[in-house]
Amino acid sequence: MQPHSLKLSPESDLINSIKEYSLSNNLYGYVSGVVGNLRTVCIQCPGNQEINKFEGNLEIVSLNGHFNKGDVHLHLSFADEGCNVFGGHLEEGCIVKKGTDIFLLSFEQKIINISNHDLITNESRVKAYILKDCPWSKRAIRLLNSLSIPHEVTLIDNDESFQKIMAQSSHNTFPQIFLDNKFFGGYDELSEQAKLDNLISFK
Repeated sequence: MQPHSLKLSPESDLINSIKEYSLSNNLYGYVSGVVGNLRTVCIQCPGNQEINKFEGNLEIVSLNGHFNKGDVHLHLSFADEGCNVFGGHLEEGCIVKKGTDIFLLSFEQKIINISNHDLITNESRVKAYILKDCPWSKRAIRLLNSLSIPHEVTLIDNDESFQKIMAQSSHNTFPQIFLDNKFFGGYDELSEQAKLDNLISFK
């Protein structure tokens, strides 16, 4: 277990700072503590894919969740000037006001998602292959996280990995979602399946 401390300056994006740090350092782990404030907060409420935006002098109450080599799943709670507390799934666009200190703990081995199926196969049924900064990839991961679907994420960041995954799926667009090692589709297919059964068939 290795501790890390991030000191974010004004105008830093909270979630992107953790993503970039964990990706550049190849880290797996979780957020252990945070102190600071934000001028803008963007969160997603449970069961609702709409992004809620708050602005003002917003004090961070808690930040919980894990990071996995650039992939993160984080929940934020914060208070406004009237001490009203709000919280939800952290999204991009949470901007630091004066400063924020984040404390992380990382591990040498990857944290493995576990479902009832994993207890038998020892691997996630769902695998998502994504591109960095791809909005559709981000939406797909956000959808999987919001419905608590265990999944593995692989970042396609070079031509070799691109050619390898394209040979499996015969598709060159992203994200690419695999279910039980078979190509399922992209974001549109994932979204349509979510409308049908909330991705229960993926668990």
